[in-house]
Amino acid sequence: MVKRYFSIAFFALFFTMPTATLANCNCARLQDTFAEYLTVDVSRYQGGLTPRAEATSHIDAKVIVSEDVFILWDEARYDTPHYEVICHRVPQEEGEVPLASERWGNFYGFGIDREVIKLLYVASSRGEGPQYRFEIVGDELWAFLDGWFYRMERISHD
Repeated sequence: MVKRYFSIAFFALFFTMPTATLANCNCARLQDTFAEYLTVDVSRYQGGLTPRAEATSHIDAKVIVSEDVFILWDEARYDTPHYEVICHRVPQEEGEVPLASERWGNFYGFGIDREVIKLLYVASSRGEGPQYRFEIVGDELWAFLDGWFYRMERISHD
């Protein structure tokens, strides 16, 4: 019952998102993101509470995205996680300031040449812990967490 409720609540989130920017594009297939990734770069992009030493301690830490488990730096583990891949077209109008929920990496100067932003959402099937959002950029995952940009490269396929 709880699992069903969480699934409904999780997917309702996507129906309440502004849909004007949802892209009708060749978005990444979820299965194509299943892999092991290595955090290779960390840099500050805005203020946050996470100290530099803590943020940079994730360099060389692994992230696992698979059908059965999601592991983020040995700090978060979700068994049978819920995933969703969504694409958004990048607005081309000059001077348009996006909503906070639509401020992806290009807003902060990362990957500004993209026409489409591909997002991977990850949540616990049990409703525990935070939901994570990654940008899919080629064979990399990008995360923007508490003022820090984390770049993770694919090191193996699932």
